Amino acid sequence: MNALPGSTLAAGGQPLLAALFGRELSAQFHDGRWPEREFAVHGDPGRLPDPLRGPALANFDALAQRYNGPLSFGRGARDARTLAIQTNAANLYRLGLTVYLHDVAPVVRGAADFLRALEGELGLAEGAARLAAFASPEDDGVSPHFDAEDVISIQLQGRKTFHVGKVAGLDSPWGEQYGPGMLPADDLYPQAGGGFPAPVEADLEPVEMVPGSVLFLPRGTWHRTLAQRDSFSLSIVLRQPAPLETLVQGLHGLLLQDPAWRRPLRRGDEARAQALLDRLPGLIARLEPRQLLVETEAQRLAGIGPDSRFQRIPQSGLRAEREGGRVILKISAWDRDWIERPTLATDISPSVIPLLDWIGGRAGAFTAGELAGRFPEAPFDFVRKLLDKLVRAQYLRLLWFPALSP
Repeated sequence: MNALPGSTLAAGGQPLLAALFGRELSAQFHDGRWPEREFAVHGDPGRLPDPLRGPALANFDALAQRYNGPLSFGRGARDARTLAIQTNAANLYRLGLTVYLHDVAPVVRGAADFLRALEGELGLAEGAARLAAFASPEDDGVSPHFDAEDVISIQLQGRKTFHVGKVAGLDSPWGEQYGPGMLPADDLYPQAGGGFPAPVEADLEPVEMVPGSVLFLPRGTWHRTLAQRDSFSLSIVLRQPAPLETLVQGLHGLLLQDPAWRRPLRRGDEARAQALLDRLPGLIARLEPRQLLVETEAQRLAGIGPDSRFQRIPQSGLRAEREGGRVILKISAWDRDWIERPTLATDISPSVIPLLDWIGGRAGAFTAGELAGRFPEAPFDFVRKLLDKLVRAQYLRLLWFPALSP
């Protein structure tokens, strides 16, 4: 167990990870492989980033007054079962129940920006981090279990003890949490062919959490908690998509381009099924390593190159209007309610109009290289910036899947 009792960390202008764990320990998250064992840091709560010390998190009642999202509750010190219900979280807590608020970021000022910045420091996809909250009355907590996601637990008020230890025989679990008294999800069976793990097989170590304590729990860590004094804590839940997910997404985009894979199989179609499987290795070979990585739209746009592929969104509109000596590019696109709204209005040079006309005449996908080759007088950086602007205005879609044919 790697603990630094009594350390006090300054918050002034330093990275978020350093504010949580200190500069030395936070460096473990930047070496290409995250810590494989849990570790804790204890220190002054004043070092924590501002969003974690705002009025909404002054106490559990203050948070419960603002929160109306999904929650679960139970008596974790006695039973592994939890129930989900839509009601006031403070009332459940006053009944002596442990309460878990699944996503408190929408009601905590600055929390969304904090999570996006933390994702950036950790190299995670946007949306991979979620902020949850736990409240346990004295002598209650959560039953033994492990999560299939990494968790940073931050103690805000009260005291509680974690008992933690690595799950044996199940490295990097994926899917849902599991523990004694919990029904295993179907995804766990392929991972636990040698038998479901049990906390009695692990040597669980105690970790005392007081206000300002921060504990990192890698996925696949047994833990149970018990509050010695009414406890209020936050959990930063980190769920980065695994390669098994991104592989399926990339392969899905490839297979959708082939009608043979879109046509349903019927009973007795073994020969056609075998023919499809015989073609599968060639399709997988078309995938590139970057397609197993999770990138935001902004990251994909920053990497536009000659082979980047685009397709016009059929419901979007584009027109170039002359107003006096100016040419104004105006774009409109549908929102999620199918309402057409303006998305861009900007001055452009008349020399851009031929490129826009060429793009507007393309119904199918095209590459940035094709556009640049058609207009060799335009520098590629100019072409790249134009495509970036058209994607952001929702006139074009930057395609995220590889082409089935060259």
